[in-house]
Amino acid sequence: QSLVFTREEEQRCEGRYAPSVGTFLYEPNASLLKGGAYRLLTERYPVAKLHSNSHLYTSEEPVRDFPGRSFRVTGQCGFGKKELRELTGGLGKANLSVRNFPASVAELRKRTGLSEGGDTYLFATTLCDGRKTLIRCEREKADAAGNG
Repeated sequence: QSLVFTREEEQRCEGRYAPSVGTFLYEPNASLLKGGAYRLLTERYPVAKLHSNSHLYTSEEPVRDFPGRSFRVTGQCGFGKKELRELTGGLGKANLSVRNFPASVAELRKRTGLSEGGDTYLFATTLCDGRKTLIRCEREKADAAGNG
């Protein structure tokens, strides 16, 4: 996959922001993030950003050609002990990622008691209204074959 753009094109783009997490979550390829294509993705694909600095995107409908990894959201919570326990209870292990969040992966592993691995992905991030959240996801089946 390739995405051709100019720096001026990215700078002119306002970008769309999501008021909440949708049914699907997207993590752009590293090359796009290094190239600075942040807001432009919301113009080229039917997705919205979760926060200007999180670089995670969401939609209600699947976007099969998104240039990165695609996930189906299966749950979400804040960072209270009870909420975390309900969201992660019975997991044992998960793939944890931190984007625009004040704690590290190591700190979150300690707090949740989860080891690395498995089919579940947890993204700790900040939403556009400033709320800190943990998003539980599974890789999209179509995505697992060719994307990311």
